[in-house]
Amino acid sequence: MQKLTGTALNSGIFIGRAIHISLPEPEIETGKIEPEDVSREINRLQNSLIAVEEEINQELHSSKLPPNEAEIISAQREILYDPEIYKQLLSAIQNKLHFATQAVADCFTNIINHFDTLKVETFAVRAADYRDVQMRLLNALSGVKNTLQHRLEKDQIPVLKEIVPSLVSKLAQQGIMAYLVAKGSYNSHSSILSRALGLVAIANIPDLLETVKDDDLIIVDGYSGSLFINPDKATLDLYKQKTERERIKQEKLRQLQLSDSKTATGIKIKLLTNIGVLDELEIIKDLSCEGIGLFRTEFLYLGKQNLPSEEEQFTVYKELAEKMNPMPVTIRTFDLGGDKLAPLSSEKQEENPYLGNRGIRFSLSRPDIFSPQVRAILRASVFGKVQIMFPMIIDAEDFRKAKKFVQNCQQELSVQGIAFSQEIPLGAMIEIPSAALCSEELARECDFLSIGTNDLVQYTLAADRNNESVTSYYIQHHPSVLGLIKQTVKSAKKYQTPLSVCGEMASHPQYIPLLIGMGITELSVNPGSFWIAKSIVQKCDDRLFALTENLDFVTPIYIVEHLINIDLKSYYANREE
Repeated sequence: MQKLTGTALNSGIFIGRAIHISLPEPEIETGKIEPEDVSREINRLQNSLIAVEEEINQELHSSKLPPNEAEIISAQREILYDPEIYKQLLSAIQNKLHFATQAVADCFTNIINHFDTLKVETFAVRAADYRDVQMRLLNALSGVKNTLQHRLEKDQIPVLKEIVPSLVSKLAQQGIMAYLVAKGSYNSHSSILSRALGLVAIANIPDLLETVKDDDLIIVDGYSGSLFINPDKATLDLYKQKTERERIKQEKLRQLQLSDSKTATGIKIKLLTNIGVLDELEIIKDLSCEGIGLFRTEFLYLGKQNLPSEEEQFTVYKELAEKMNPMPVTIRTFDLGGDKLAPLSSEKQEENPYLGNRGIRFSLSRPDIFSPQVRAILRASVFGKVQIMFPMIIDAEDFRKAKKFVQNCQQELSVQGIAFSQEIPLGAMIEIPSAALCSEELARECDFLSIGTNDLVQYTLAADRNNESVTSYYIQHHPSVLGLIKQTVKSAKKYQTPLSVCGEMASHPQYIPLLIGMGITELSVNPGSFWIAKSIVQKCDDRLFALTENLDFVTPIYIVEHLINIDLKSYYANREE
């Protein structure tokens, strides 16, 4: 038996047989064409664009296609007819005398490689979409009709080098329940589709393609990100039992849909969800969530060839507000800096971007980028219950600058006779220690607050959460972090300012009772953690508050860890033993 570990893209457990899947390699013609052949290659390119659009339209009109998948696939049409890309393709054919296949291969590969060079995980979100469009075009140019030549059995587990959204769709249509991929991103459209369609998946497994052989018996553990190859009898029996428990657990969790999100003592805990793209609205539609506590707007900017216009953003925010109305939607202004906007911005690369010009700082320094976003959100606010939240606020003065910017945008819209909500709430993220230490003044100034625990832990402990070498220092339950949270809770209560937690701690079964015991009454969780969070909320009782009431900056860490590992275990729901 061998055990490998990677990144879980979707939770769940599946046992089956491995099968290696490789996409057909279209022929890429090299060398130079004759000048008189330029028009022929342009015609080939244009015909391939039409063919791929027809292919996408067929998928969109398929009765078996879920709405969320339709939105993801339709986004590929934007790439297909991106004017900047088309300009580069024509230039390669007309000026470099490249064949159409080489023009497509080079142009898209340059974009994808640029994402990889930046080493920023968020740029990987759309890289697979570009690769998908590239393969569609090359297949059309080469006469390859299908990207999946295999007819798979339902108990098979495809093993791939990489996966694209259209292939996820085809796997689901064939009844596949799990797959393994050598390279992938949790936030990619392929991963979002996998979660929406219920495919258990693990990515970034070292030496996956070399280690796993066809017909190996595989256990895919989407909870831990573990992969067991040809497991021994004891491991196999254990996971068969887990699979049955998983089935029973999911049935019980579904029964929570109509129940109240209240503790055992009757305290109301508001449960919202975090989403990063509109596609996830389909995923959360069956949840009994009370709104969106965090809508990340970065997808509008990342991986694009051009900055999104006010009108493009308005369309997205309007749809979000309309679909969620009358439930609240908290839109976070984009949490980016010059490092992540490199393809779109002339900003210089910073030596330490995490401590540099990013978040609200970058927004205020670039009104040409910030104004269209704020105006678009304001315009969308008349279609639902919209709130604006600013990232990386350090104190009340910082918030006042952002608020003033919004007020200026409101005045512009008023002069232009454009409607917007006059009472749109404005809030700040508490994700920098200074913001927590200044939380009393912020609670007095802001309409609401939200604790972003991911960055709060990172900045408090000076431990990059993406750096494996300092993983042991990234301690979410460190007393200093808990003290900052508790101080923020106290400040919010003093001014009756709504306070939520939207970071990973809110979605983690280990920390949910801890946060509730410290006085948090609003959690914004990842969609996949919603039912677990709700089941834990319902188990919290008076004993929990007695256990957590004295946690502070000076609490020894061994006491916190004892509390989490021993005493609070009684509040965990449906844990994997």
